[in-house]
Amino acid sequence: MHTVSNFSRNPHIFRLTSVLSFVLLLALQAAYAGSDTPVPPNTKSSHSSELSTRPFAHFAVGVTAGTLGPGLELVTTMSRRSNLRVDGHFFNYSQTFSQDGISYNANLRLRDYRASYDFFPFAGAFRLSAGFEAYNQFNVNAVATVPAGQTVTLNEVDYYSSASDPLHGSASAAYPNKYAPTLTMGFGNAIPRSGRHWAFPIEIGAAFTGTPSFNLAMAGSACATPNPATCMPVSSDPSFQADLAAQRKKVVNDIAPLRVYPILSMGATYRF
Repeated sequence: MHTVSNFSRNPHIFRLTSVLSFVLLLALQAAYAGSDTPVPPNTKSSHSSELSTRPFAHFAVGVTAGTLGPGLELVTTMSRRSNLRVDGHFFNYSQTFSQDGISYNANLRLRDYRASYDFFPFAGAFRLSAGFEAYNQFNVNAVATVPAGQTVTLNEVDYYSSASDPLHGSASAAYPNKYAPTLTMGFGNAIPRSGRHWAFPIEIGAAFTGTPSFNLAMAGSACATPNPATCMPVSSDPSFQADLAAQRKKVVNDIAPLRVYPILSMGATYRF
């Protein structure tokens, strides 16, 4: 049962699309880079050159999209070179599909909230950010059914689903820790010091989430051959349980790199 590997196909497409969008937004951001350059006090500008940078003097709201899903953010000034940013992301995705004789009904849920301190070391568009993320839902759940007579492969061993008691199961992956520090870098100031209202920030970095947990369970009866006489409940089949445990271990090894979750996002903000 290759639940996680099946889910990985759509994220690959999503990441590729995100990277292409990231490059396009980077080009757009370059056109606005000059807007973050502080305006000399004696220079008149139609963009309010006297923009105050006192703490909480200005606010901006924005929308984002990326590897954390679509989200909303609120930004306020802290100093001439820093902002405080709070964002939240909400994403659901469900899909039903079949693979290797197994029918999957899968659901991806993302819910997270983050507070970040953005520092602009050169008083321009480039920023470094440190944050803290809290996520109450960050998981994948799937229900699997194996039609009677179909095969399922566990640990490279084939089993046949019983005609009278077909195989069925569930799989889930989730992050055990509910909090994670984040480190990112980006381009674009949500509150441009030049006085512009619109900005198009981009961000890349990581959340240090820890290795996600994984669970795989199956019930029903499996047969060693198409002959019904070889069928027995999987709960009392030591060979099936051993292969199921080996399959769990393989998946855990596959998802181990996700202990550092990549952050890639882009968005648009408006300063009030």
